[in-house]
Amino acid sequence: MIEKQKVLKLSDGTEILPYKEAIAIAEKRESPDLLVRDLILLLLYARKTKPIYGRTMLMKQVFLLFEEILKKYNLKIQNPKFVPYHYGPYSFTVAKVAEDLAFAGYIKIEGKKNTRKERFIITEQGIREIEEKWKKLNENLRNEIENHRIAWDQMGTDGILKYVYTYYPEFKEKSKIKNKYKDIKWGRGKG
Repeated sequence: MIEKQKVLKLSDGTEILPYKEAIAIAEKRESPDLLVRDLILLLLYARKTKPIYGRTMLMKQVFLLFEEILKKYNLKIQNPKFVPYHYGPYSFTVAKVAEDLAFAGYIKIEGKKNTRKERFIITEQGIREIEEKWKKLNENLRNEIENHRIAWDQMGTDGILKYVYTYYPEFKEKSKIKNKYKDIKWGRGKG
């Protein structure tokens, strides 16, 4: 008779399960259709020859892709866990994954870090990695990603920040530059 192993509990509440039990739990979990790494690669793949300029722009495009496009398509998506931060919505997960993608050779990060000259470029290896997932996406979704990517690039950093701060004011509260982007009050004024 095999004795059931005891669950080890650490002082911070973390439970360490026996190997077989952990595997059984992991197998029951549903895996997402798209991971955070896929969101970054999809954005870059949508305009293969055009890099995304600046970390702020990359972060806001991933945020808008997640919030405004992918949620409509009933996909299971790994949550990037955006929080209000110095320049609006920020995801520590997206930042880490972008660095990991560069380290693995799926993207290149060129230019001076944390400036608008910094460029995020998909590599041939990155194209091969995401191409199959891209082809499996609904055609309308692919078109929407392509069209939004063009629009967001044309908005530039200031434009995308104004947009995000206007439509997602809860992410503006901790921003270092929130006063630069005044709220727009639509409606009738004095004539």
